[in-house]
Amino acid sequence: MIIRKILSPIAFLLLFCVANVHAAPIAADEYRIDMTVLYNGSLIGKPAIVAKAGAEAEIKDENPMKPDKGFRILVTAIPLDAPADGTESVKLQLTFFGRLKGKWIQRGEHSVTMVTGRSVSFAFPSKSPEAAGKNYDVVLSVNQNSGGKSARQPKK
Repeated sequence: MIIRKILSPIAFLLLFCVANVHAAPIAADEYRIDMTVLYNGSLIGKPAIVAKAGAEAEIKDENPMKPDKGFRILVTAIPLDAPADGTESVKLQLTFFGRLKGKWIQRGEHSVTMVTGRSVSFAFPSKSPEAAGKNYDVVLSVNQNSGGKSARQPKK
C-alpha cells in the first residue's frame, strides 16, 4: 500500500516531465541547404548539404581534367532567436570560389538573414586574374534538417 502511494506521485511527475519535454520547441541543430548553381546562365549543379548550426560546411565540384571549371562553396547557417510569430530566421554566410589553372580563387562573400524555407540568390562575377565573362549565380534555400548526413568540415 505504501509503495503504491509513493509510485503514484513519482509516475505523475515523470509523465509531466516527459510531456513538457515533447511540447517544448526544439532548436534546430542542423540545416539542409539546397542550392542551384548556374554558370553563365546554364545550370551546372543542384547540390545539397547538411550543416551543423554555427559550423562551416563545404561543397566542392572539381574535375582535375578541367582546371578552369568547378566551384567551391563554404557556408555557415547561424540560427537566430524566433520572433513572436514563430517564423525561424537564419543568418547565412557564404563564400564562393571558382577555379583558375587548378587553384581556387575566392569570388566573393555574402551574408544575409533569411526566413527558413525561402530562397535567396547571389551573383559571383569573374574577377582578376580571371578573364571576364566567367559568371556564377547561386540560388539557395535553408530548412531545418529532418534527417540525413552532415556535411564534412572544410579543410583549412
